[in-house]
Amino acid sequence: MAAFDPLANIGLVHETERVSDTAILFSELLRQGKIARNCLVGCSEGELASVEAHFGCALPEAYRDFLAIAGKGAGTLFAGSDIYYPTLLNLKRYADELLAELAMPDLLPPDAKVFCMHQGYELTYFLPASNDPPVFQFHEGQAQPTRPWNSMTAYFADTVEQHLSFYPSLDQAERGGG
Repeated sequence: MAAFDPLANIGLVHETERVSDTAILFSELLRQGKIARNCLVGCSEGELASVEAHFGCALPEAYRDFLAIAGKGAGTLFAGSDIYYPTLLNLKRYADELLAELAMPDLLPPDAKVFCMHQGYELTYFLPASNDPPVFQFHEGQAQPTRPWNSMTAYFADTVEQHLSFYPSLDQAERGGG
């Protein structure tokens, strides 16, 4: 069986097929030469199923596409952050530990899906309410989480823009955490 390649047919989709904005974002990065194809390491269907089982819900389309395209690595993108599979399966526990240390154990909504932590002091999560849900963030020193992104696609686009302001491309070997 051929390997799953969510970007293989981006330019060939029929008008009736839906291509997520997350897939388009990564397709554009490839087209513009901002990341090499071999730097994108996606999750397999089995790994995607394990993330869905871990979260206890169907993955929002925007997040599922991210994982399928770059869920195990994307060059320098997310350097210093824990977002990639399989580490992401531990992030809720890490977030709970952080919040317990801060004496804020009930801060997260019960259905929060923590999908990224940065340097152990910042956590990012979504609520499984749509195919491209808002993204919330909390870091030490805040009293409450904020909602800086109205969609997961906006979160990924903003993160890419921030990283490209430091790196001319996303190809370089990842620095820091992963």
